Amino acid sequence: MKRAIESALARLVGQPLWAVGRASSLTWFHFGNRHIVSTMRGLAKEVGTYALHVDCPWSWTKSWGEAIADQDSDHDDLADVLPTPVTCTSIEAANDGSFRMTFDDNSTLAVEADPDPEAEEYWRLFEPHLLTSHIVVGPKGVKT
Repeated sequence: MKRAIESALARLVGQPLWAVGRASSLTWFHFGNRHIVSTMRGLAKEVGTYALHVDCPWSWTKSWGEAIADQDSDHDDLADVLPTPVTCTSIEAANDGSFRMTFDDNSTLAVEADPDPEAEEYWRLFEPHLLTSHIVVGPKGVKT
């Protein structure tokens, strides 16, 4: 599973992370170029080339360990964590679905696979402006 995760997330290396937000328990991260898409209500919204949706424990820390944000941060706090985009420089994954992403400011986003047996999904990566398959990671492994 580690190789599949690293392969999937490798497309984020070199991409800027420019937006973070929350929808209920899910935290979303937008990487790459900005694209305007239509919502189900017919409105327009801005999305990244790639969207990472995380629904398990995560933390984002500065290089010296100080917390920037985590899964308990509220929407308003998340809106303030990216005054300027940061670029993903590396990915390191584990066989349980967890991964660590490092950025050009040496901060780190750590996503921890939730040991909850009721969890259906830990996280997913997809291209919200295209109709491509999603890469979904959960307790049963990696699905596309």
